[in-house]
Amino acid sequence: MSKLPPDLLAIKSTTHALIDACGGSEACKILLDGKSASLIRSYANPNVPDRYMPLDDVIALERHAQRPVVSAWGVERHNADPDRLRRAVGLADVAPLAKESAEAITALAEAFADGRFCSADRQRTAREIRDAIAVFSEILEAVESGL
Repeated sequence: MSKLPPDLLAIKSTTHALIDACGGSEACKILLDGKSASLIRSYANPNVPDRYMPLDDVIALERHAQRPVVSAWGVERHNADPDRLRRAVGLADVAPLAKESAEAITALAEAFADGRFCSADRQRTAREIRDAIAVFSEILEAVESGL
């Protein structure tokens, strides 16, 4: 897997959420005037670090989804407290890591409890894993900043 900085990984993750909100890459293919599904998937793939969804495509998909997904993350990131972004890592970071990890593991375990892994299970599990990634990314940034 490519080692993307936290912000770029978050862009990939929110792009993935946007694609899911629109019904997947095949649905986005139609919404984006025939762009290939593989190209659309590459926008969200962290193993393709040099390809990101163009802003006009983000706008079109967010309009279809009727909610800002990538844009909301961008606004939140822009308005973020700089001290939160460059802070010392500490013992207080253990609880959020444990909580988000446990929620992701629980979602995955519950998804397989009935022997099926349906669309709703995939969406919930993906959301919980993305939440865990966000917490891990924030703490990783603090660790790497060396404060």
